[in-house]
Amino acid sequence: MTSPVRWHFQADYIETCNCDFGCPCNFSGFPTNGRCETLVGFGIRTGRYGEVLLDGQKFVFAASWPRAIHEGNGTACVYIDERASPEQRAAITEITYGRAKGGGPFSMFAPTFRFVLGPEFVPIEMHVEGKRSRFYIPGLLEASLTPHIDPVSGNEQDVRLHLPNGFIWKTAHAAKTVVMKIPSSHLNFDHSGRNSFNALVEYEGP
Repeated sequence: MTSPVRWHFQADYIETCNCDFGCPCNFSGFPTNGRCETLVGFGIRTGRYGEVLLDGQKFVFAASWPRAIHEGNGTACVYIDERASPEQRAAITEITYGRAKGGGPFSMFAPTFRFVLGPEFVPIEMHVEGKRSRFYIPGLLEASLTPHIDPVSGNEQDVRLHLPNGFIWKTAHAAKTVVMKIPSSHLNFDHSGRNSFNALVEYEGP
């Protein structure tokens, strides 16, 4: 029997979804309007899958569920930066599709998908700028964040959500989307002006 591969990474995390600001899924487990649709960008700072270094790699996780995540029947696809080597592509695929087990959302979300689309290797542009972060895949998807602004003073709000037992992140800065859309044949949605977070995450396994 093959021993599981040890892996870990620390990454900048850019989450966008169709929920109201703050995302009630974090409190009750149920999305604002009955279904959950999300685009999440990961920019790995440092990481390793066995002997494969993952430093500097980028990927985007796109998913949709017809109801709450835990109720299943979802669709998922992972987009991996085309500049990754074959070994890095394979490593990120194993982690993000939950086959590498371990912490974070990947292995936990895997059973909630009915349709799992194969990974796509595409050019990913990602700019990590806190509450102004953004990522973009030409001709495929786009997400861009902007901070909440106090309507009276005009000052930028510093809104944070802290989840001591969170399995995706523990503390995140809350923002909103300027744009958030993917018009592909299997995942097709546009939720600009909705919820977003940025955080620093660390996962490992198994």
